[in-house]
Amino acid sequence: MQSGKLLLFSLVLLSAVGLQGQQKTFDWVPQNPDSFRIGPGYHSGVAVYNPHGWEAIHVRLDIAAREPVSVGVVRLEDWNNAIHDPEQLAKLTYDCLNEGVTRISYSCNFYAGNTSRVVVLRDSRRGVRPVVTGVAAPFVRYGIDEFFANDVRVTQYHWDCTSNCDLPDPPQFAWVNLRKEKYEITGAFKSYGPFAADQENDKVRIRIKAQVPMTVAMVSSSMADDLYAHRDHARDILSKSTCKQYGIQSSTFDCTLQKDDGAMQVVLLPEVELKKKKKAEIEISTMQCVANCVAAKE
Repeated sequence: MQSGKLLLFSLVLLSAVGLQGQQKTFDWVPQNPDSFRIGPGYHSGVAVYNPHGWEAIHVRLDIAAREPVSVGVVRLEDWNNAIHDPEQLAKLTYDCLNEGVTRISYSCNFYAGNTSRVVVLRDSRRGVRPVVTGVAAPFVRYGIDEFFANDVRVTQYHWDCTSNCDLPDPPQFAWVNLRKEKYEITGAFKSYGPFAADQENDKVRIRIKAQVPMTVAMVSSSMADDLYAHRDHARDILSKSTCKQYGIQSSTFDCTLQKDDGAMQVVLLPEVELKKKKKAEIEISTMQCVANCVAAKE
């Protein structure tokens, strides 16, 4: 009986460890290919990428053509202008330009931004006049003489989950601004808060930029009260802080909060006598869950 219970416990434990180790797997997933026909000198917009807010753009396509083509990425705004005025096609500025190819696994990456892009494929053969097709201009699928036709096949890819997709998405964390202020420094100290830990080892990030040396510290509410009452004993009081910096004018540092700490405050005070108007800038942020936060609370 004991051996049976032990075996059952072992199986349950191994199963739990296996589930815990599982994660969603992501990869490039091909979409249905699109086939069309272009002629000499044709410019075709084959894929448009609109960022959702401020994000990076990752382009990936497989392209196969009967005759050589050039492929690159242009700003969607510039492409739309060229649709209405084909003479603008010669002025387009391309990123990740590949010329004279008949088969290519094409990729192009852009840093985070809010600029829409379009992949433009152009027939490398010289045409009588510029022609625009695709992406807000109709593709020419028929009507081109077979002798001049260039048959093109484009397969787009998108980044998607490929396995364990029923598992919840992992929580995502980012630094979230709590307070940001630019102020004129006086002899009195500045105080921000209160800040309290939701979880053990919560982080608070402090960024300071000042025109004079400053003391910056994370203190308890009782220590802040002592500073108000005994400004002349500030250094002795602040010596008890476990997270502080002296004599800084430009610095970024993190303080760790524990639940037992209770309410905490960030205090700043100048270390020199002020004879002229001086300014300081303080930014306080904390690491918080910004997406899939239900999983973070479980």
